[in-house]
Amino acid sequence: MIAELAAMPEEERQETVRAILAGLYPDGKKVVDRMLRRMENPEVPEEVWESFEEAEDGKGIEIRDEHFVNPPV
Repeated sequence: MIAELAAMPEEERQETVRAILAGLYPDGKKVVDRMLRRMENPEVPEEVWESFEEAEDGKGIEIRDEHFVNPPV
């Protein structure tokens, strides 16, 4: 199976792996998507992914001009 996956065109391989993982982990779609996104873009630093995921999960804060004078803790 590994040799067959390696022989597939990149786009088809990604779709196949995504489908396999979704079947194995039906309740883990978000985790699987995030893992594959990291694997597909290895040049992106881990800190960037963490920031994106915090924003996706609604963990960000609103930054306003007054925060630069009096930063929230």
